[in-house]
Amino acid sequence: MNDEILQSIAEGALLKGHQSEVRDYLEKYPHSIVILDDDPTGTQTVQNIPVVTNWSEQTLEKELMQSPVFFVLTNSRALQKKEAEDLAETLGRRLKLLADKHDKKLIVISRSDSTLRGHYPGEVETLAKALGMKEAKHVFIPAFFEGGRYTYKDVHYVREGDEFIPAADTPFAKDNSFGYTHSNLRDYVLEKYADGLHPDGISTVPIEALRTNGTIDEFKSHCTVVNATSHADLEAFALAALNSGENLVYRTAASFVNAISGQRPAPLLEKEAFQSLHQTGALVVIGSYVPKTTAQLKILKDKYSAEYMELDVDSIFEDDNLQQTLLKKAAVIDGLLRNGSNVVLYTSRKVKEGRSTQESLQIVNLVSGALTTLVGMVTVQPKFILAKGGITSSDVAVKSLKIQRATVLGQLVKGVPVWQADKEAKFPAIPYIVFPGNVGATADLYNALKKLE
Repeated sequence: MNDEILQSIAEGALLKGHQSEVRDYLEKYPHSIVILDDDPTGTQTVQNIPVVTNWSEQTLEKELMQSPVFFVLTNSRALQKKEAEDLAETLGRRLKLLADKHDKKLIVISRSDSTLRGHYPGEVETLAKALGMKEAKHVFIPAFFEGGRYTYKDVHYVREGDEFIPAADTPFAKDNSFGYTHSNLRDYVLEKYADGLHPDGISTVPIEALRTNGTIDEFKSHCTVVNATSHADLEAFALAALNSGENLVYRTAASFVNAISGQRPAPLLEKEAFQSLHQTGALVVIGSYVPKTTAQLKILKDKYSAEYMELDVDSIFEDDNLQQTLLKKAAVIDGLLRNGSNVVLYTSRKVKEGRSTQESLQIVNLVSGALTTLVGMVTVQPKFILAKGGITSSDVAVKSLKIQRATVLGQLVKGVPVWQADKEAKFPAIPYIVFPGNVGATADLYNALKKLE
C-alpha cells in the first residue's frame, strides 16, 4: 500500500490544479469564507489572513465586512461536548444573522484535527442547523499534506518517513478524550455517530473521480468523505462543490482552506520576515504531551542552547501555594529573558489520566491553565514566543497574551504558522509561533528554533 500511496502523491503533484478556476468563481460569486478553528493550528497553510479570538457580533460583523477569508479561534476541542455544541450553535446563529443582514453568502468550515480528534459529529450537526441548513449535509476532509496526512481508498493515513500508518494505529487514536478504533473513514464516521447514522448516509469521493473530470455526483448523502493525496485533488473537489450550488458545512483539516479560497501556498518564512525589535531572549512553551512532542523536546534539550524549566504536572494538583510557586518561576523567567537567554518552559512528560474522557479533558485544561497562568505572569516581552500543542497555543494566545486579533504571516516550517499580534495584545506585535503537537519530524522543533537564531 505504501507504494500505491506514494505513486498517487507523485501523480497528483504533476496535475495542473484548479486554483485559478476557484478564484474566478469566487470573483464572480463572492462569498465570505469563515473558518471556525477548534484550536489555533488550523492557520498552518495560509498567509496574510486575519484570525480573531472572540466571536461577539461586533467582531464577526467587522470581519465579514472587511475580510473575504478569516479564522475564528474557538478552541472548542478543549471544551466538553455540550459546551462545544452550544458554542457551535451560537456561532452558526450569529453568522446567519449577519449574513442575512448584509446579504452575504457564506462558506463555513469547521476546521479540526487531521488525526481525527475533536467533537465530531455533534459540533458539525449543531453548526449546520444553526446556519439554517434543513438537511445539515456536511463534507469530511481530514487530509493535511503539510503534516503528512492522506486519505486513500477511504482509509486515512499518517505518514512517517515513507511509511503510511493507518490513523487508528497511531498514538493519536488512543487520545484519552477523543480516541477511536477505525481508520476507514466510513467506519470512523459510523463509530462517531454511535448508531445515529445509517451506512447509506455516507458517500465517498474517490481520487479517480477528481482526477478524471473533476466532477462528482450530487450531494445526496448526509456525509460526504473525500479522498485526497494532493492539493489538486482538494481543488477539484472545492470547484465541484462550489459549482454544485449545494449549501454545505465543511469539516476539514487545514489544507482544504487553501483549496476553497484559491490561495496559493507561499514559500516558508525566513526570520527577517518577522524579526522582533526586542533584544530579549525567546520563550518556548511546551504543553503538548503526545509522544511526537516528547521526542522533539528530547532533541531540543540535546542540541538547543536555552534555560530549561519544568512545570511538574503533579505539583499543579498538590501544591497548596501554587500561585506563589508560579510567581517565583515567572520572576526567574523575567530575569533570564531580560539577560537575553532563551527559556524553554515545559510540562512534565507524565500523562495524568482521568477516569472518563470528560475527566481526562478536564485534567488537560487544568494543566494548560497553570501553564498559561505562569506565562501570563511574565512581564518582560520576549523577542518571540513559540507555543507547542493545540490547547496550549490557544490558551497562551488568548489568556496569557490577550491577543484579540492577529495576522497569519505564513509558515516557519511546514505546518507551523507564525502570527503577528495586533497592538492591543499584552506584548504588541509580538511574533507568535503556533507549533502543533502532532506535526513535524523528531528534529523539526529544534530546526525551527535554529532557523530563528
